[in-house]
Amino acid sequence: MLFYRMIEKASFVELWSFIALVIICGLLYYFSNYLKSVILALQLPGPDATPVIGNSTEILEDDLLRRRMGPAYTVFGGLIRLWLSIIPFFAVLEPHDLQTILSSKKHSNKNFLYGLLHNFLGNGLITNSGMKWETHRKLIQPSFHITILERYLGTFADASQLFLDKLNKSSSELNIASFVNQCIMDILNEAVLGVPVIKNEKEMLITEDSPFRSGKLVVPHRVSRPWLLLNGFYKLTQAAAEELNQKKRLNDFTRKMIQTRKKLRESNEIKRKCLLDYMIEINETNPEFTEDDIINEACTFMLAGQDSVGASTALCIFLIAQNQSVQQKCFEELNLIFGNDQQRPPTWNDLKEMRYLEMCIKETLRLYPSVPAVARKLGEDTIISKYRIPSGSNILISPYATHRIPHIYPNPEKFDPERFTPENCEKRHPYAYIPFIAGPRKCIGDKFAFLEIKTIISKILRNYELLPVPGKTILKPAFRITLRASGGLWIKLKPRMNEYNRIENE
Repeated sequence: MLFYRMIEKASFVELWSFIALVIICGLLYYFSNYLKSVILALQLPGPDATPVIGNSTEILEDDLLRRRMGPAYTVFGGLIRLWLSIIPFFAVLEPHDLQTILSSKKHSNKNFLYGLLHNFLGNGLITNSGMKWETHRKLIQPSFHITILERYLGTFADASQLFLDKLNKSSSELNIASFVNQCIMDILNEAVLGVPVIKNEKEMLITEDSPFRSGKLVVPHRVSRPWLLLNGFYKLTQAAAEELNQKKRLNDFTRKMIQTRKKLRESNEIKRKCLLDYMIEINETNPEFTEDDIINEACTFMLAGQDSVGASTALCIFLIAQNQSVQQKCFEELNLIFGNDQQRPPTWNDLKEMRYLEMCIKETLRLYPSVPAVARKLGEDTIISKYRIPSGSNILISPYATHRIPHIYPNPEKFDPERFTPENCEKRHPYAYIPFIAGPRKCIGDKFAFLEIKTIISKILRNYELLPVPGKTILKPAFRITLRASGGLWIKLKPRMNEYNRIENE
């Protein structure tokens, strides 16, 4: 009897030992790629990290871009390890490695950080991954065809004229960023939501109540405090409550605008079609593209378009003001296109002819890309810089750092539009310049952005000579997911005299 009890006891112990072994093996298998990533991260160069916290707190540093991102390649090379708490990230900077990642649909999924943007941007093209992103991209892409973009030129012209009218009433020295941001907002209100730039009293009230005029991005706050990456903790904070309230306001406002556009379509009163109209048409022929999808995509375009295009336009104006020889070339080009006519709005062909101004915009985006860093998740094991990075690893891509690789861009901090002559562009790797990223997830609105930036800058250059403001010539870029200019972008305006405004002054 004792012998059988010993066998039963032994079998019981063996059974639980076997179960424990299976669980351990399962956990090791499940976390095998994470462990591989950790082991690889420990072998790679990178900035010093704090235990448990990692490099998380650095995201709030005032001089993050200049002190860390800018010289990253020179200090650490083309593959750099970073830590977000205990999660390893791999920063990939070399163009040929970037092509491996960005050109493949296998690596097109956004990583977990983009889930933190859902309450701010909505669940749209920027934050989506997988089949939903691919489906929405295919449905919305035709709305950004050249023939459609050409219809927005009137909107760009009206907004830039309103922008100029406000400059005419301002002081000669001003922070151009605030004026540009309002101009971009006017464009987006009409192009995305259908609220005209030239508004009547009712439409003025609509835009003044718009929740898109306010809002706070809390992602840097959460990333710098890794415990807030856990939604259970974050939901307990005041910031979470405010963010959810803002999301509700955005959704309610956009839903109201959808109903307004539907009524106008039914009564055949639409004068200029907007993006909402095109998405409503998509919904009518593709019911799987729901009204909630329209809301998410509209919020994405409104919010992402404000910060990115507004910053790029203001930065380009500021840099042109600091470089008088560059400004003279821009003005001579515009003079060839328009002559002394400061009032005629640009046509499609006019904008195509602004080749030197386009070079200036591209050089601005090289120096100060609207989004200095983006993240991806590897879909399979991938060889990068002779290392095998396991599937599921978090990849950081920094246009700000790649655009400053010295052997690609000599004297990288210098503003030099000549870098973007056709001859110089042909010499560079196609993934050495990625302000809108590249590959399948390249920004859908890049052409739209160039058209509005050209329209706004050409308007101000045709009417004003731009001069630097003494004591306010140093640009201090700040990283808040998008790139901002700390302290503003100050310029001085000097009216250009020609026959038209000479008569006006008399």
